[in-house]
Amino acid sequence: MSIRLQLLIVALSTLVLPWAGCQYARELETALRDSQEKALLASAGTIANALSAQPQRVFHDPDETPQFAAALGDLYVHPLRSQPLLDGYRDDWGVAAAPEPLPAAGDYGARIQAGSTDRYLYLYIEVDDSRFDPEPSNVHPEQDRFDRINLTLQRPDGTRDFYFFATSAPGLIGAQSIVNGGDGRDHAVEEPRIQAYWLQSSAGYHLEARIPLSFVGSRLWVEALAGHGNGRAGVTDDRAPEGGRLLFTTAGLDELLATFIRSGTRATVIDANALKLGAAGTLSTRAAGDTEEREESWYRRLLNVDTSAYPSLPAAPERLGGASVSAALAGKPYAQWVRGEDSRELLLTAAAPIFVDGKTRGAVYLEQAGDQLLGLRDRAVARLFNLTFLATAAAVAVMFGFASWISLRIGRLRDAADSAVGSDGKIRLDMPESSGADEIGDLARGFERLLARLNEHTQYLRTLGGKLSHELRTPLTIVRSSLDNLESEGLRDDQRHYVTRAREGTQRLQSILSALGAAARVEESIKQAERVNFDLRALLSSTLAAYRDGFPQARFALETPADPCFFHGAPDLLVQLLDKLIENAVDFCPAAGLITVRLARTQGIYLLQVQNDGPPIPPALHGRLFESLFEQRPGRDDKPHFGLGLYIVRLVAEFHGGSAVAANRADGGGAIFSITLPLI
Repeated sequence: MSIRLQLLIVALSTLVLPWAGCQYARELETALRDSQEKALLASAGTIANALSAQPQRVFHDPDETPQFAAALGDLYVHPLRSQPLLDGYRDDWGVAAAPEPLPAAGDYGARIQAGSTDRYLYLYIEVDDSRFDPEPSNVHPEQDRFDRINLTLQRPDGTRDFYFFATSAPGLIGAQSIVNGGDGRDHAVEEPRIQAYWLQSSAGYHLEARIPLSFVGSRLWVEALAGHGNGRAGVTDDRAPEGGRLLFTTAGLDELLATFIRSGTRATVIDANALKLGAAGTLSTRAAGDTEEREESWYRRLLNVDTSAYPSLPAAPERLGGASVSAALAGKPYAQWVRGEDSRELLLTAAAPIFVDGKTRGAVYLEQAGDQLLGLRDRAVARLFNLTFLATAAAVAVMFGFASWISLRIGRLRDAADSAVGSDGKIRLDMPESSGADEIGDLARGFERLLARLNEHTQYLRTLGGKLSHELRTPLTIVRSSLDNLESEGLRDDQRHYVTRAREGTQRLQSILSALGAAARVEESIKQAERVNFDLRALLSSTLAAYRDGFPQARFALETPADPCFFHGAPDLLVQLLDKLIENAVDFCPAAGLITVRLARTQGIYLLQVQNDGPPIPPALHGRLFESLFEQRPGRDDKPHFGLGLYIVRLVAEFHGGSAVAANRADGGGAIFSITLPLI
């Protein structure tokens, strides 16, 4: 694994920062929750204290505290936003709650719901009565049997009026009251200001009635009677004198609450029975007219809180419930997180009691959507994530750039180390990055010191041959002269044998000394060589004739162009080059093998090739044949070999601006040594 990749992996470890950011965001959300709970609870307490100071603007009767009893005829009057149409349906009321059942006897059942506008009280009554008994033409309520709904109203002045609804056919009808006629009998008289719509259904009938609020006081009793049998549902004033209360919302309370709350908060005031008296505000923080859905942040999925453990918000249009409401009506402020209608929606609720004369008469209930908290958290997390990702990207980029720079420096140092020792044996002493003040600079300087010591040793080895040749030449001369003197004195046959062996040894030693100084002499001769114009083709012809005489055991062939091949160079050096190549070819060419010398002119160069039959060059040796002091032969002979022949070939070729390469023949039956020489 490269250093660049390693440093990149190390840089990617900075991705732990977003994880730490998520943990921070969770802690931040917890702190924000606590802060929001305290703030909303404080707001609820402030509003409750303000309303406690003016209870007449909150409660119809601050002193009335009886429990709400639907079984006694108590009705909660839902506020209606618009005046509904009298058609026997309540779909246009805009009330989500279902009608409340009336107390009934037996299988006869009825349900009722009340609503009001600023001018009218509306009643919606459903009666389960599959048999319709119409109203007769001459009504006598005390004696006649027909389907009807009795209505007892307590007027604002405390008096009570009795009305009933009945019809001979479904449709729009008016309320009827019983009056005493001049004949001493009771008669039914229609009250046109109280109207209703009688709608027959398969299960019974619906009655939607509209009563002016000027007719209505604080109580109302409703009773549904069947024309056949004893079907009865509802209550009357004589059976429930303390019941039949109408619990209206407080007029003007919505506007009063709106002055206390801000956007995104919904406030509701309830009485001691948890029934709503007024409400204001909305949970949505979206501006008016903004219908576009806001895109959910992607990181909310990482930070979403599990809301399954939170209690659900009780759904009842006319009353509130939950731990917050129960605690507030018990006289203790309380805040609680709940789930809204959408199970994923999170709401914060807070309730504070309203005290009147030291008693709890109601409570202020506030709600806030968790989106407000998420908005604060998202802004903080967005900034955190943006800064974190920018920092991570910058760190990765800087680390990657630094790793690339380090890799480049190390690569340059590696390339320099690979090429420090050239094919000619020369050593490059300077190293890149040696001026650096870091560890790579120390490494480069260490390489330079190593190469300097290696160069000193190489220089010593290069001059060792000349030194040995110079030092051994005098002792060798003394030995040879002593052998000459010994032979002149006359020797016995057995002594002559030893003298002959000694003379052969001196000759061999002389050959070794000559070979040791050959490279140095060639280098000196190359430096001092003079270039002249000559015919390379004629030079090859004359030297090849000499080779045929010198190596009679080998066969030679010459291939040259037909015209002269003029060249500007040192003829003596080229002859020495040919000597080394021919000697090498003869050494490896088998008996009766062929050595071919070829000269060609192509693409601005002369190509001189010496090709011989014999074994191919091993692949591992292709790049080392022309190195100094490199010698690799499969067998041994009596001649000393020091690996300088092909080295001299390369020196001569480079002196003339050319090159020397070795390759195997295509058929694998020998080797080809190619020398390139420029025409100019």
